[in-house]
Amino acid sequence: MCEPCRTNWRRSIVTDVRITRCPRCLAEDISADAHPSRRLADGMPATFFVCRECFRPAELEFQISCEGANIPYARLPIRESLRLLRGFYLDRQRDTPDDPRVTAALSEVERRLLIGPVERASRLDA
Repeated sequence: MCEPCRTNWRRSIVTDVRITRCPRCLAEDISADAHPSRRLADGMPATFFVCRECFRPAELEFQISCEGANIPYARLPIRESLRLLRGFYLDRQRDTPDDPRVTAALSEVERRLLIGPVERASRLDA
């Protein structure tokens, strides 16, 4: 293949997609697969987004840092996590509106947010 054909072929498959790296491992692209985690910043919990592999270690680090700072640890509620993810994916969608991965991830989060919380059933209903 001649050089002009090779160059044009490369340009035809390259799309402009913003890559967002995991701040913890810097190895994974979290543009369409992010997980909200927290860390202590000046004694206050701050939310940040990590990859799937870093989520559990990041939460464990947050729990350990809370115990060290005598701050009560509480898990992040699922609905709050979904709201944070919706904001994250909306920002990504504004940056790259043609990225189908971000659109699919955002629609999945929206679908999960539409599901109402399950109410406790009384023992008499069982």
